[in-house]
Amino acid sequence: MNVRSYNSETDYPTIESLFRNSETYGGEFDDARDTKERIDALESSKPGSVLVAEIDNQIVGTVTLFEDGRSGWLYRFAVEKKYEEQATKLLWGKAQETMKLRGHTQVLVYAPAGNSDFEDRYNKLGFNTGENYTAYWQDVT
Repeated sequence: MNVRSYNSETDYPTIESLFRNSETYGGEFDDARDTKERIDALESSKPGSVLVAEIDNQIVGTVTLFEDGRSGWLYRFAVEKKYEEQATKLLWGKAQETMKLRGHTQVLVYAPAGNSDFEDRYNKLGFNTGENYTAYWQDVT
């Protein structure tokens, strides 16, 4: 298994599938955030921001590194259940390395409160648990 940067020519269909699959702890595809154009634009402007884990040229996981100028976040961390432990560790290792190089000393992640699969994943990766918050949003029309 290896981790590499997203390839806009070949990777999007698999990334979208991982985002839509509820078994990957993804299942959160959003037309406002997860289109090919948006992902391609992020990777083009900040190379190495969309990572993929693959085995034998088959993508089995992905994570997006998001930065807002003050903080570094993991976003859309979706891994095929069969490869959860191995791919998650490798993706987190590369994400952590990249965020350090970008000057971050802390990385944050949002996860649904009360979801034991998410809690288990981030506890195994050594994350601290913060407070439960509700995200508010509105479409801009």
